[in-house]
Amino acid sequence: MHPSSMENMQRCVDWYGPESPSKIVDLGASDVNGSYRQLFAGHHEFTGVDLAPGPGVDLVLEDPYVLPFEDGAFDLVLSGQMLEHCAHFWRTFAEIARIMKPGGLAFIIAPSGGPIHRYPVDCYRFYPDAYQALADWTDLRLVHCWMDDRGPWRDLVGVFQKGGDLQAIQAPLAQTVLPVKTTPHPDPAAERTAGARPYLDVLREMHDILKPQLYLEIGVRLGHSLELAQCESIAIDPSHDLEQVPENTRLFETTSDDFFFFHAEDAITKPVDLAFIDGMHLIEFAYRDFMNLEAFMSAGGTVIIDDILPCHPLQARRDRQTQVWTGDVWRLLPLLERLRPDLELTLFDTAPTGLLMIRKLKPRNPRLKDRYNPELRAILGEPADPPRDLIDRSQALAPTSENLRRVLGVA
Repeated sequence: MHPSSMENMQRCVDWYGPESPSKIVDLGASDVNGSYRQLFAGHHEFTGVDLAPGPGVDLVLEDPYVLPFEDGAFDLVLSGQMLEHCAHFWRTFAEIARIMKPGGLAFIIAPSGGPIHRYPVDCYRFYPDAYQALADWTDLRLVHCWMDDRGPWRDLVGVFQKGGDLQAIQAPLAQTVLPVKTTPHPDPAAERTAGARPYLDVLREMHDILKPQLYLEIGVRLGHSLELAQCESIAIDPSHDLEQVPENTRLFETTSDDFFFFHAEDAITKPVDLAFIDGMHLIEFAYRDFMNLEAFMSAGGTVIIDDILPCHPLQARRDRQTQVWTGDVWRLLPLLERLRPDLELTLFDTAPTGLLMIRKLKPRNPRLKDRYNPELRAILGEPADPPRDLIDRSQALAPTSENLRRVLGVA
């Protein structure tokens, strides 16, 4: 199970998943680096099916083209990364349609790209017209279909319904809220902050130097950094605490992932000159935010990443244990150094948790998307603690006006 497959199935569940207790079957359910079962609460009746025994498998099929269930047995059928391994996939899809209840749903994910990966065979890749053809052949409705361009698999995702009148949603529904830590850690050192200059002062000076025409911010919270913009701005936050939206700002009360899925093409009408990412404090979100945002940046634009320099290992944990919390955003730095040596990366010693400035952007560079799944899986399998030189800030520049202007290429 690659990360983007789990993310796409989560999107299906968030947007179209059952709210009441339901009968669910997962075809190809063996837990290999994760299982869709974890996306569903315990009040559902979940059956995992596969061709061989394994973790997450409740039923082993004797015939891959015969599902041993009555007609209309399930409210929801799941299948991810299975159809490409099914030599006669149309036969299996007809069985999927048969076991769906009237009005029931199927969430299907299959690759449109990627290398050969026999399990035990690897026969096909799928495009949107294939899903429509399968729906037509089995008298299902293709409610929603999208292709995820993250590599190497570039998954095709389909939501099918047996009859019914479900329509594709046109705006995001899911909300994501940062975890809150209301009490400090018992070790005072774990709540330590550092920095030669407050980050808001540095951001204010960046605005003054760059004079952007369009500014974008992910994660606005109280709006203190958003208020620094004196130009047209786009703000993205599903759970902000703004009392008033600043003038010339369009606020999107959604997650950044959903903003780029639904709104970005229409909302970003000209290249972004300056962007500030202060989002979910986890590497997968920081990776996607920068990857998605770079495509809309001006070639001479600047992206600023917050919370890149934890002051204590506990601040960098993925599960929040401190009030001062950076999460593992720091992992974005070595990732970009390795995958994108063309970028100009500069750390600044700002309070409380450092800034990373990214310049020399290449909006059409596909490297981060092409490598998303293997890189994220490798990153999440690595040791969690940041290196000592990041905590010590030995690589960070003093955020003086002279250094800012020099890095920004302004005399």
